[in-house]
Amino acid sequence: MAEEDMNVSDQVDALQTRAAELKSSFDQAQHETNEQVRARLDQAKADIAGRQSAVKEKAGQAADHAQSQWKSMKADAAAKMQDLQDRIARRRDQHDVKMAEQDAETAEEDAADALDYASWAVDQAQLAVLDAVDARSWADARAAASPPSQG
Repeated sequence: MAEEDMNVSDQVDALQTRAAELKSSFDQAQHETNEQVRARLDQAKADIAGRQSAVKEKAGQAADHAQSQWKSMKADAAAKMQDLQDRIARRRDQHDVKMAEQDAETAEEDAADALDYASWAVDQAQLAVLDAVDARSWADARAAASPPSQG
């Protein structure tokens, strides 16, 4: 297996683990106090910030290969994430019952939208992964069929 395949395999495993962690975190949060959920949220923000800085560093190293569509999608996602974090911070100061109910409904809609987006992103990742495996297989088959180069 080529080094690139191993990297893709590791990324798929990491994504599967993160999805399982999302489910576990959601299930646990359902039974926690507000303070526990806030602590979980703060920890998730810190974890995400750490992952994002690692992704930014990796993206910087591979800037020549970046596609404008991907950059645009990441910028849009970053803006949406910042907006969500701003709303979360404001919500903590909200004491009006009606406003709190509206905030809860908006937060649930945001979660549904984010999960839809994540599902779409996983679909795109699946296509990209399968395309990468196919391209590597095709390249390896062509290399095997070619006569050795004369040096």
